[in-house]
Amino acid sequence: MSRNNEVRLRLTDEELEQLDELRPPGMPRAVYVRSLLHGPPEVTDVADREESLAILTSMARDGKVTAAVALARELTNDSGAGDDALDDLLKGQGK
Repeated sequence: MSRNNEVRLRLTDEELEQLDELRPPGMPRAVYVRSLLHGPPEVTDVADREESLAILTSMARDGKVTAAVALARELTNDSGAGDDALDDLLKGQGK
């Protein structure tokens, strides 16, 4: 696929921080933004609760504030049944 077009975008510090918190570790910003154009992941690609907690734990240890908040909320949810903050973060609607 040939890419002949360029889009320039200026973000505030807060917007850039949010972008970095939402994108998967190690994924370049441009690749993540491009992936947003292709829609949400297939249902088979969505992490289960245990994997989600592992991902949030890793992100929280790296200083990602949104992940730390979602992890804290999820860990205080005794039933383990779908906390809205965790669901929103996993759907890319964090903050």
